[in-house]
Amino acid sequence: MKKRVITAMFLVLILVPLIVIEHNITKILFAILTCVLSGIGSYEIINTMYLESPELKRYRILVPILSSLLCGLTLLATYMTSLDIVTIKESFVYHFFVLVFFMFSLCLVFGLMIFTKNSEARAIMGCILALTYSGLLFGYVFSLRYFKPVVLNGDLINLNGLKSFAYVYSIVFATDTFAYFLGIKFGKTKLCPTISPKKSVFGAYAGFVAGIIFGVAVAFLLGIVKTTSLKDTLLAILVVAVISGFISIVVQLGDLIESKLKRSFNVKDFGNIFPGHGGVLDRFDSFIYAGTWFYIIIQIIQLIMLGV
Repeated sequence: MKKRVITAMFLVLILVPLIVIEHNITKILFAILTCVLSGIGSYEIINTMYLESPELKRYRILVPILSSLLCGLTLLATYMTSLDIVTIKESFVYHFFVLVFFMFSLCLVFGLMIFTKNSEARAIMGCILALTYSGLLFGYVFSLRYFKPVVLNGDLINLNGLKSFAYVYSIVFATDTFAYFLGIKFGKTKLCPTISPKKSVFGAYAGFVAGIIFGVAVAFLLGIVKTTSLKDTLLAILVVAVISGFISIVVQLGDLIESKLKRSFNVKDFGNIFPGHGGVLDRFDSFIYAGTWFYIIIQIIQLIMLGV
């Protein structure tokens, strides 16, 4: 427990200033750190699979490099679309380049795998997982840092990078914490005993409710949602509650997927870079899924409210 607390405080001391301080240097440092973490996460996947698939030896370097580059492109695409001079059509072009590089990376790995002796489908799927999970999704999640201050429909929705991180992580924290402790205390029916024996149905419901409450509270406390009438307030609470509930469900699904992957690979953690927390993927597993969906939801809301 002591190691977990110290590591968590260390991460907060590093990440929070890079997210909060609006300066070109902090933005660049944040991008570099994110790309490094992306590469490490990709290495964790490939290195774990390498134990059973020796043909992945050369890919322990190649795939992490491709993942880091892919992550960097997603960060750049989001940053460029946050600039006032960039139109909506141009923003689609930037994200199209991300898709192109993603497909290029897949084709490169597939091509090399064909000429790799004794290569199997399992190894190929591992490379796909690493590029998608640690490259593409990881990049878009941490792209929340580059969300510009968006004000839609007056002051109804007002968010930026810091508020986005705080909102999503509050739901992740509340869902995981309440699902774990209340599930252990009151849960009798196991949710998925073959995947995660400690998770219970009661814990899942408790985490879901807690995620909604914390999500709505943070949205109003941080001024993400501002209303001037009772009608708008009730509508805002309903909308935020639905979004928060959806993200809470995604958090729990992401945690179960991560547990399933670990059991499939017969490992407790993917890595040990963070004492008490495991590896990069172990630390940011739920946040990857929750943040990706939040990114998508915000883009959809913006397009609808802008009449696109």
